Amino acid sequence: MSYHKKARLIEDIAEIEQYRRILDGDKFQENEMHWNSISKNAMTLFQVLIDQDLTHLVAVLKAYPRYVPIVCEHFRYAYSYSENEANIDAVSNLLYMGEAYFTKQFVRNLVRKLPGLDSMNLEELKAFSDQIFENQNLWHPIVVNLYCTEFSNELQKRQLHPLQKITLTKKIVSIAWVETYDFEAKDRDAALDIPYMN
Repeated sequence: MSYHKKARLIEDIAEIEQYRRILDGDKFQENEMHWNSISKNAMTLFQVLIDQDLTHLVAVLKAYPRYVPIVCEHFRYAYSYSENEANIDAVSNLLYMGEAYFTKQFVRNLVRKLPGLDSMNLEELKAFSDQIFENQNLWHPIVVNLYCTEFSNELQKRQLHPLQKITLTKKIVSIAWVETYDFEAKDRDAALDIPYMN
């Protein structure tokens, strides 16, 4: 194990230490549905963590994987978020952890928390294109695909010289599209800011 990985492990442990009293004391009921399977304290904790940038949530789920299906289930219906954007690495990790529990609602509501590109200036967009390129094999393919699409869409909205567009998209266009879970809405609630329930 590298020094970097050891440091990350120590950081993860430190991040979840404050939650151990609640989670270790939780009377987990495996056969119950959704929040009924955990205590009210644990439920409140997860609702707070889901509403934040997800870094602590992912650290908790790595240490307590029994809660992964419950959190993924909650994301199916949790569409009333605060303005907190999610950490991209955390979203990617949660997608990897939750692959066995994918539903369109879960994936859609999770990626909705990702930072948008509309407030970025050209310099920030260029730096972000570098970030996407550098993380294309680390981030979940859903995240990479989404950002490649959003990046191109964002540039189309702006009045840019063709050479500027070429420079900004140089790395993005070299990233291969990976066929993965199709979470795009094809339902009557697609245009609404709520998950569809079918």
